Amino acid sequence: MYYHVKIKQKSGKTVDELKFDLSEEELRRRFIIPYENNENIVINGIIIPPDNIERIQINKTEMSSSELIPIIQTKRLKETASTLLSNEWYVTKEGKDVTDDFISGPSGYKIKESKEKMMDPIPQNNQIFVVHGHDEKIKYELEIFLNEIGLDPLILHRKPDEGLTIIEKFEKYSNVSFSIIILTPDDIAYSSSDDEKTDESCQKEYRARQNVIFEFGYFVGKLGRNRVCCLYKEGVELPSDIHGLLYKKINNSVEDIGFSLIKELKLAGYDLKI
Repeated sequence: MYYHVKIKQKSGKTVDELKFDLSEEELRRRFIIPYENNENIVINGIIIPPDNIERIQINKTEMSSSELIPIIQTKRLKETASTLLSNEWYVTKEGKDVTDDFISGPSGYKIKESKEKMMDPIPQNNQIFVVHGHDEKIKYELEIFLNEIGLDPLILHRKPDEGLTIIEKFEKYSNVSFSIIILTPDDIAYSSSDDEKTDESCQKEYRARQNVIFEFGYFVGKLGRNRVCCLYKEGVELPSDIHGLLYKKINNSVEDIGFSLIKELKLAGYDLKI
């Protein structure tokens, strides 16, 4: 999939700023996160301050812009009405408009949510529930990190079963005030329509384990989005129907996001030993 961005500015510029062929990770990093946090957006070498953004539009296509432009050009040649808009501009009219899947408020709405977090009750204990998949290295690094800052990482398989079923055990130990979800590309999935295709021609998606997604949704429902933080590795598919969550990308190790994670935990009311 390819994502394309169109930004209309309030300053009266007649030409919209366009950016094509972004991955979802690039889209979030370069446009969504700055918008959510009321920060400048840099596009085509131009710095656009948040108060000059009239509208951001995001569309998703299966074909890249280089594949779409010749089709658009041919289509426009058959039209009688003339327009000054470029073929490139029409790329942002193709496919599906997914703006609402990524943006759920005005510029800076994440800052407002952060202020609301400060009004949350102080956690009753220092436990943090850690939801993880098959990446043992990240799980172990996060466990050490949380211990070092004075918290008690609650990892379900380390707790005694006590004759409980898995869901009973999960419910027993889920009485926490904050959860960290680790999304890693553990499973490979593809559409059932690709079932007859060769392995090389299938459009594959790398996903977290199903139990991880289940527990992810459970904690979002129980604690609220502002008390769930998602750590993810590049390549994993991120849920597109859950907005306003804290997503932090891990490049090499948990240390990559250590400082920003500490800020979120302090904001959530935890008394850290740092």
